[in-house]
Formats: sequence, structure tokens, C-alpha cells
Amino acid sequence: MNRKAIKHFATLCAKGVNDPKTTKPHQLPIYATAGFEFETSIESINSFQQQPGTHVYSRYGNPTVEAVAQKIADLEAFGTGMEAYGLLTSSGQSAVHLVIQSLLKPGDLIVTQGNLYGGTTELFKKVFGQSNIDIQFVDFSSEEAIIAVLQKYAQNKLIYIETPANPTLSCIDIQMVSDVAKTFGVLVIVDNTFCTPYIQRPLSLGADIVIHSTTKFLHGHGASMGGVVVGTDKTLMKGKIWEFYKLIGCNASPFEAWLIYLGLKTLSIRMKTQSANALEIAQYLESHSKISTVNYPGLTSHKDHSLACRQMNGFGALISFDIKGTYEDAITLMDALELCAMVPTLGETDTMILHPASSSHVKIEKDIRKQYGITDTLIRLSVGLESPEDIIADLDYALTKIQV
Repeated sequence: MNRKAIKHFATLCAKGVNDPKTTKPHQLPIYATAGFEFETSIESINSFQQQPGTHVYSRYGNPTVEAVAQKIADLEAFGTGMEAYGLLTSSGQSAVHLVIQSLLKPGDLIVTQGNLYGGTTELFKKVFGQSNIDIQFVDFSSEEAIIAVLQKYAQNKLIYIETPANPTLSCIDIQMVSDVAKTFGVLVIVDNTFCTPYIQRPLSLGADIVIHSTTKFLHGHGASMGGVVVGTDKTLMKGKIWEFYKLIGCNASPFEAWLIYLGLKTLSIRMKTQSANALEIAQYLESHSKISTVNYPGLTSHKDHSLACRQMNGFGALISFDIKGTYEDAITLMDALELCAMVPTLGETDTMILHPASSSHVKIEKDIRKQYGITDTLIRLSVGLESPEDIIADLDYALTKIQV
């Protein structure tokens, strides 16, 4: 900007500043701009043709947002030798929506599990169901069941799984599912929110696309909303999926991206500590007389423990457990807790507790919930960074309030 060419105060107010682009900030800058200025018409033409390194409009792409998306992609591909690409979205739900909408059309099929996050199940049924995209639930512990479904339905389809599952913590063999899917030319999408790439890297096990709610462990502090889609197929990620990303406007803001960026810096130490704390708390719960079942992959009693040992580096910070008693007893327990926060999310630095039947899965039919182990007495615990002894004492006190 040539200040000498400005003759009026209002013009100087309205114009930008001379940005000293030679500086090298130690932290990622926040590019808080809707649009990007061009020096020449040729630069404008190149930018609108999406030439590498160019930017047009922050809905299409923003340097802050892209840097964070690429960092997450690098973490998911770490140690694999693969190149991965990421798209940062406004929420985990928008990340799921983006992938399904960009890959499927009316008449196509989603093959998924029954014990799925309630919000994802609702999205599949209410939004994509209305778009005439069918849903088939399958038992992913059975290779034969997966093959049977893929053989039965001829239409275009994809497989969508989350492992460990929310909130029952059952695990799915990603390598087995991916191997089967490849024989049918079917893409596999894995929600890796619970594990993060610190614990589990689905791309290394054959998955095609990984999804996260970055709101949870990747950010880890409960101050940001976001989601991410990561894949290794450059044509798919920078072509078809990016085209929908641009058109439906599900991009993350640079401010949210920057908060996620800060959280990623401590991801490794947080996941290591929270996983260790969760194991200690799970062992306590398993020994308690008022607890009938504890779901935690790190326990040798867990049905998928050996699988978790093969495909996970640690067992994560999520536990679910069934109390002996009734729905009302579960509510009593929740209300008696003092340290565990009753918050409808997970993956933060402090321990949070949830009663799925009255919250996250309240809109899922009771018989369907029960079929997949989401009972009226199931409690989900997202373990934080506190001393596990304090959380155990809080749980121990609350359990005294249940008369069973």
C-alpha cells in the first residue's frame, strides 16, 4: 500500500497495513481474513485455478487451517512412509457429513456397526436416510458377516466404523475389515477420535480415510470445536472431497484451528498420562462389588483385549461400566459425584462422566441400545489428568449412595 497516494483520512482508516512478511514467528500465525489480495491479474487467475501455495477465500482454504490439518495428517501417517492429506472442518459431525456426502449418492449404502456414537447414527438415519442412502448394520467381529453384506448389496457402498466404539469400548479389527473391503473395492472410513494417532493409526492398518472430532483429545482442553478428515488418496482428498468441502462451507475458522494447534503440542504426554490413569481406575471399578461390568480394552478380562494389544499403543482414556441396580440408581450415582464433571463431551484434561441412556443415546430406541450393550445402567467415564486416587475416591463415595 502506497500511503503517499492516500489523500483522505477515511481512506487510510479503511485500508489494511503493510504486512512485514519477512518475520518468522515461532508460533503458527492466525490468518484472520476472509479473502486474499492479489498483486496482479495473473496471480488471481492462478489462485482461482488452485495452483499450489495460492489462496483465494478462507472457505476454500486458509494458511492457518491448512497447516493444522496437515499436522494431523502427518501424525496419522507417522511411521508408515505414506503421504496423507487433511481437511479441517467445523466439527466432528461435519467431518462425517462431508465424507459421506462427497462419496455417496442416493441409492448407495453405508455399512456400519450398531454400537456407534448416537450422533453419527442419527446423522445416518435422519439426514442420509432422507437422501435415500441406505444403512446396513453388521457384526464386524465376524469376517463372514462382513463378506455376506458386501456380496448381498450390489450398489456403491462404503464401510464406516469407530473403534473402540462409543460408549461400549468394543474393538474392531481394522486390518481384517480393510483386507475384506479391498477385495470388493470398498472404501473404509475409521473414526479415530477415542484413540488419536498416539494410540492407533488406522491408515497403517489399511483404512482409506480417518475422521476425528478434534473437539475431543486432539485439542484436549474443551475450548475449541472442530473435526478433521485425513486420507492418503491425493486425488480423492484434493479433488472430490475438497470440492464438497468448498461448496458446503464446513471449514474450520482460523481461530479454532489455532486452538487445536496448541492442543496438539501436548497430545503425546496427555494421552500417555490419561491412558495410565484410566487403567488404574478401570482396575478399581472391576474389583467393586456394585459394578457388574467394566468395559476397558486394557483389562485382560475385556473380550477384545488381545486385539487392542495388536492394533493399539496403549488403551486410551475412556471407560464404561455397568452398575448393579436400575436407571434411577445410575442417576443417583451421577448426582453424587463431586470431582467427575457431568459434561456431554470427552477428551479434556479433567475427568468427565456421562449416562448415555439419558444423554448421548437418548434418541436411540431402547431395544437397539440394549442389543449393543448400551443399557440403562451404563456409565461412561472420560479420564483426565488428575491423580487417579482422587477420582477413585470420588467414585467410591458416589457408589455408597446406591443401595443394591
